Amino acid sequence: MRGDAAERVSLRDALIAAEVSCREKKKNPAIAAGLSLLFNGLGQAYNGQFTRGVLVLLGSLFGLFLMIVPGVTVWLWGGYDAYRTAKGMNEGLVPYRETSALMIVAFMVVWAVTIFSLSAAATMMLVAMGLQGMV
Repeated sequence: MRGDAAERVSLRDALIAAEVSCREKKKNPAIAAGLSLLFNGLGQAYNGQFTRGVLVLLGSLFGLFLMIVPGVTVWLWGGYDAYRTAKGMNEGLVPYRETSALMIVAFMVVWAVTIFSLSAAATMMLVAMGLQGMV
């Protein structure tokens, strides 16, 4: 990570970084932070913390429903947490966890299903409100 700006990361770069991470037992903190900022929680999945990634995803979405500030706060914290965890793994302060391409793909499926489900629910709610003349 250069300065305070996160670098853009593609899914292909993430899969390549995961493969390198498995071989070298090193994590790239910039990749972890970038992934988590691009898709909330994906940086945690890259770090081998699938469940934590799902919790970051759900926490940020729940926070967005409450008010925008809590959701954005959890989302930004997820990026910081992914960066800090990857750095800690490299320094031996946090136990190293393997990264697999399957874990990253599985997280993306969970992410897409969650976003799609919430979008569908919101659409149905708006349609129902429209039918009742509330909108």
